[in-house]
Amino acid sequence: MPEKTTDKRPPRHLRGLRSHGIARGIGIAVVAVLACVSGGAYGLARHFQGNVDTQNVDFLKQGSKKADPKDAAAGKSLNILILGSDWRGGTNSSIVKDGAKQGDTARSDTTMVMHISADRKRIDFVSIPRDSLVDIPRCQLDSKGATIASAHTNDMFNNAFAYGWDTAKSLGWSDSKSFGAGAACTWKTVESLTGIAIDDYVVVDFSGFDGVVDALGGVDVCVPQAIDDPRASHLVLSAGWQTLKGKTAISWARTRHGIADGSDIARIGRQQALVGAISNKFFAQNYVTDSPRLLKFVDAVTKSMHTSSDLGSFSFLLGLGFSMRHLDTSNVTFRTVPWHYDVTDPNRVDWTTDQAAAMWDKIAHDEPIGDIATKKTTKASSGGTKTSTSTPKAASTPKATKKASTPKKVVTGSENSPLSAGDLPTTAAQCDAAIKAAQG
Repeated sequence: MPEKTTDKRPPRHLRGLRSHGIARGIGIAVVAVLACVSGGAYGLARHFQGNVDTQNVDFLKQGSKKADPKDAAAGKSLNILILGSDWRGGTNSSIVKDGAKQGDTARSDTTMVMHISADRKRIDFVSIPRDSLVDIPRCQLDSKGATIASAHTNDMFNNAFAYGWDTAKSLGWSDSKSFGAGAACTWKTVESLTGIAIDDYVVVDFSGFDGVVDALGGVDVCVPQAIDDPRASHLVLSAGWQTLKGKTAISWARTRHGIADGSDIARIGRQQALVGAISNKFFAQNYVTDSPRLLKFVDAVTKSMHTSSDLGSFSFLLGLGFSMRHLDTSNVTFRTVPWHYDVTDPNRVDWTTDQAAAMWDKIAHDEPIGDIATKKTTKASSGGTKTSTSTPKAASTPKATKKASTPKKVVTGSENSPLSAGDLPTTAAQCDAAIKAAQG
C-alpha cells in the first residue's frame, strides 16, 4: 500500500474561550487538565490573598518591588507528555465497564504531546494514535537504573505504558509508582520516535476526571451521530448538541464500538474535543468569585493526576500559569501524527515518515506546526528547545510478512467527517450542520 497520509487537514484551533475573569488573570495556562490546575492554583492564591486585610505601605520600602510569580522554566520551551490511562483497577472499575477484568494491566489509552513555546504565546497538542506500530526501547524505571523494562519491536504504541506498569507490579510496586513506571517507558518511547526531549508528564485516570467534568457542571459537546455502545457502560446518546456529565463524557470520549467504524483513530477527535470543552467551560466561569466551586474543581483535578515532580509543585504551576496570562487562544492547536494504514494489518497504523518527521522537527525547533507539507527534516540544533542530537524520526514501516488485506473503511480527517480527528463542531449551529452531513 502506498504511503498515503490520511490526516491532511489544517490544525484544529481551540475556539470560543472568553478572555475575562480568571481567564484574563492567568491566560489559558496549560489548557484542559494542566491549564485548569495552574489556573485553579492562581485563582486560589488570589482568593485567599483577598481574605487578608492589607494596607499599602510600599512607599516606605527602599528599592523593593512586589515580585510576580516566577516561571521556573522561563525562556525555555516545554514538551509535556499527557497520558490517559485505561487502568481498570480501584474506582476506575465503576466507570470503565467494557468487559476487561478489574486490575488488568494499564495502557496509555490517550497520548498527547503538549508543546508550550518558549515565549509562552503558543501551545500545540499532538495526539499519538494508540494503535501505531513502533519500536519500544528499553526503559529505566528508577533513578539508579537497576530496574529496566525490556525492549520490543514492531509493537503497539500504547503497550509502552503497559510494559513499564507490568514490570513495576511484578516487583510489588504501589499503584502510584507503577503509574510513574508506565509514564517513564512511554516518555522514553516518544523521545526515541520523535527526537524531541520530554520535560514532564501527567497521567490522568478516569475516576478523577469524572469528578473534574462534574465539578464544571458538565461539558457541552456535539454528538453528530446517535451512539449505542453496549461495551462502554452501555452508552446511549442521541445525535445533537448536548451537555454531558462526568461518566457519560468520559464514555463518549472513549467509545469505539457504537460509533463510526470502531477504530481508535475515529475517537481521537472526540478526545481532543473533550479537552477543548473542559477548557471552554472552565474559562467561561469566574472561579475567583465562587470559591466553593473553585475548591471543588481543584480538588477533583488534583485527585485525577499522577505527575512528575515539577508539575506536582504549586509554585511551578503558579509561575507557569502567570507567564501565559496573555496567551491568545487562537494560538492553541490540536493535531494528530500523520499516519497511514499498516501494510500487513489494517487495524494498525504507521506514521507517515516525512510528514511526521517534519512535524516533530518543528516542535524540536520551537516553531509553529502550521501546514505539514511533506519535506525533508533538518537536524535539530542544540539551541532553544531541549532536543536530542539525532534527527527527529518517525516509526519505520515494518516489513510485510504476509499478504496485505484490504483495509476497512475508516472515517478520517481527510474526508472532512464530523467524527474525524479534525475540527469537531463547537456551536449548536455547527452541530446541526454536522448531523445533516452525517445523515447524507
